Amino acid sequence: MIDFFANTWLLWILLITGAVLWLAARNSDYFHYVLHRYLMALGTLLLVSFVVFGLMEVLPGDCAEKYIAYKNTQGEMISQATIDAERARMGLDQPMLQRWGNWVTDLTLRGDLGFSCAKRQSVNLAVGDRFWMSLGFCLAGLLLAYLIAVPFGILSAYVLNKPWADRDPQSSPRERFTNTLLLGFNKLIDLQLRIISYLGLALPNFLLALSIILLYVFAGEPTPTGLFSDEWRNVPWFTDSGFQFGKLSDFLGHIWLPIFVIGWAATALQLQTVRALVVDESNKLYVEAARARGVEGFSLWARYPVRHSISPLFNSVGFDFQRVFNDLPIVAVVIGLTDAAGLLIEALAMTNDQELAAAILFLVALVVIGMNLLTDVILAAVDPRVRRSVISGGQ
Repeated sequence: MIDFFANTWLLWILLITGAVLWLAARNSDYFHYVLHRYLMALGTLLLVSFVVFGLMEVLPGDCAEKYIAYKNTQGEMISQATIDAERARMGLDQPMLQRWGNWVTDLTLRGDLGFSCAKRQSVNLAVGDRFWMSLGFCLAGLLLAYLIAVPFGILSAYVLNKPWADRDPQSSPRERFTNTLLLGFNKLIDLQLRIISYLGLALPNFLLALSIILLYVFAGEPTPTGLFSDEWRNVPWFTDSGFQFGKLSDFLGHIWLPIFVIGWAATALQLQTVRALVVDESNKLYVEAARARGVEGFSLWARYPVRHSISPLFNSVGFDFQRVFNDLPIVAVVIGLTDAAGLLIEALAMTNDQELAAAILFLVALVVIGMNLLTDVILAAVDPRVRRSVISGGQ
C-alpha cells in the first residue's frame, strides 16, 4: 500500500486539492470560482501535453533509432530487425494516441517526464536542477523588470503632460524656482526612460549580452560567462574550513549578467505598459470627478489611476514569464549557461531528443498556467471589481 501511494503521489495531490476546493465551493461563490479555474488549468495542461507531444512526434527519427545509432558507434553491427525489436521494446510501435496516453499517465501518477534518448537517463534526472535554475533566472529577471518599470512607469505617466517650468502666477518666485527644478528633473528622467525603453524593445537580448562580453574583453577583464570562473567551478560550497564565501562572490559576479540581460526587454516593455495603463486610467471621468472634489497631487494618483492600473499588470505575470523564457535559450547559448533553456536548444537543434524537449516545454507551460491560476485567485480575493463579478456568477 505504501508503494502504491509512493508511485501515485502526484495524482493524490491533484485529487485531494480538487476535493478540498469542491467541499469549500459548496458554500462559497469565491471557492466555486477557484474550483472552476483549477479545473480549467488542469484541462489546459492536458491539451498542452497533447500539442507538445504531437509536435515532437513530427520530428524525424525516434528514440530507438538514436539508441541503435549509439550502439553502432561502439562497433556493433545493427540490422533493421534489431531496430524494429528495439522500437517494440520501447513501445514506439504503438499508435501515437496510445503513447501519449501512457506519457500523460506516467506524468499524472508520479511526475515521470519520460526517458531521454540523448542523455541515456530519465528526463527528471537530465533536467534536474537546470529547470529550477532557469526558473530562478526568469523570476529574477521579472522581479528586476517590475521593480524598475512600475515606479518609473508611473512617474513617466505623471509628468507626461507636465510643463518643463512652473509659470503659476500665484506662486512666489522661490516656489516657482523650486518647482521648475523638480519638474525639469522629472522630465529629464522621463526622457531617459523613454530612450531606455525604446532601446530595450529594439536591441535583442543576445546582442546586448555580446556587447557586454565584448566590453569585458576590450577592458582586459575576465568575461562573466557561465555561473562560475574556472578557479571556483569545481570547489564545493562547504569545505573543512567552512562555507566558501569566495565562491558565493564569484557566483554573484556571474549571475547578474543573465538576470540583467533577460530582464532588459521585459523592463522596456513593462515601462511602456505601465505608462499606457496609468495614462489611460488618469483620463477617465472618475479621476476628473475626484479632481473636481479637490483631490490633487500624489493622493489623487495613488488612490485612483495607479491603484486601478496594477490589476491588469499583475494578471499578466504568467505571460511575461513565457516571454522572458522565450528569450532565455539564445541568451543561454551566448553566455554559456547549462540551464534548461540551453538544454532545450541542445535537444531541438543538436540531439533531436523529442522527449527531453517535450518535457521542458511542458514544464514551461505548467509554470505559465500555474502563475495565471494564482493571479486569478489572488485578484478575485483582493480586487473588489473582480470579486463582485465572481459573487454575481460572472465567470
